[in-house]
Amino acid sequence: MSDPSTPSNEPAPRLSPWASLSIPDYRWLFLLSLCATTAQQMRQTQNFYQVYEISGSAFQLGLTGVAQGVPIFALGLFGGTLADFVDRKKLILLTTVGNLLVAAILGLLTLTGLIQVWHIQTATAITSALNIVLNPTRMSLISYLVPRSHLTNAVSLNSAISQGSHFIGPMLGGLSLAWMSTGNAYLFNALFYLPAVFAILALVIPASADPTREKLELKSLLGGVKFLFSEPVVLAMVLLDFVIVGVGYYRPLLPVFAKDILFVGPAGFGMLSSAPAVGGIIGTLTLLVTSDVKSKGMLALWSFLGYALALGVFALSTNFWLSLLFLGAMGLANSLQAVMRQTSFHLLTPQAVRGRAFAVFHMFSQGANSVGATEVGFMAALIGAPGSLLFGCAVGTLLTLGYWVGMPRLRSFGKDN
Repeated sequence: MSDPSTPSNEPAPRLSPWASLSIPDYRWLFLLSLCATTAQQMRQTQNFYQVYEISGSAFQLGLTGVAQGVPIFALGLFGGTLADFVDRKKLILLTTVGNLLVAAILGLLTLTGLIQVWHIQTATAITSALNIVLNPTRMSLISYLVPRSHLTNAVSLNSAISQGSHFIGPMLGGLSLAWMSTGNAYLFNALFYLPAVFAILALVIPASADPTREKLELKSLLGGVKFLFSEPVVLAMVLLDFVIVGVGYYRPLLPVFAKDILFVGPAGFGMLSSAPAVGGIIGTLTLLVTSDVKSKGMLALWSFLGYALALGVFALSTNFWLSLLFLGAMGLANSLQAVMRQTSFHLLTPQAVRGRAFAVFHMFSQGANSVGATEVGFMAALIGAPGSLLFGCAVGTLLTLGYWVGMPRLRSFGKDN
């Protein structure tokens, strides 16, 4: 296969929504991603449920969240470095088997009655550490397996898996806890990694994805950060996402809006929580149907602006159905910019630092939620939940317009690629 990062002057063909799945090795990667991400969401649900079941403590739930978040920042750069210096297939296999073993051990500890809260929190931290290696490595493989013309399609399919796993994973996690004992639910979770292991063994990774010959040194850890600051388009998209999604992170405030502003019960809260995922799926399907997008920079800017403005309308709304609509709009806008952001990474990242670049990508995208939860909570305490999100709307709108006016290269990105 020719190097997919090599520019081509040929017009991009009109692709079917499932075009990338016609490539055998991408199909194996798709199966791996589907099983692994669904299992990750399943076990997250199971972990939090069991922690509260054993302890009855919201504080312990908070500590479980900390155990999940700390490895992302502590080991993120190291995980990305491994992806560039170690055989990627072996790395994915080891981290996937590691996930399987963690689930199996939790199941056995629970079935034998030995399980304690610290076991679950330790397992959560280990799982997070494994996934900070697995996820960037898996994402970095896409551009090695599909030609340049299929990148947006392949990334959109990958995004569809992510959106779908946030629906299916928690649902399966909850149903497994309802239908069987907690210990057996963990063992059921472990089974999801078996087809993922099979997919890895069947996957043939091209020679272009071989580990870099660069000497592994301490400064190698910073390769992804150096790339980020050397490529203005990528840096702009990462900062826009981090800031706009961070200051506009509405999810922690949804219970406040449901109870005190929209006056809906648990069912209404559930609908509000699900609406962004529905919008995200619509956005991903739209990109699959429309094939490749030429004006990637403009679509990203419109999406960031749309997210910020929809956030403002949601903050002001006192009508349940209007709030539901604009939450869906935020999910749609977020999915569009996420695909454009990932595609820009694949198009512009040098092969030698691709794993480290995607580790930085993962750290910023996951970190936006952690930082955002703290920021919106603090602002809500000062000026109320609507005021907090209106602040996010203002910051997001001004930042997007600033880049729109001040960075022509971002506006034109994709037109000549």
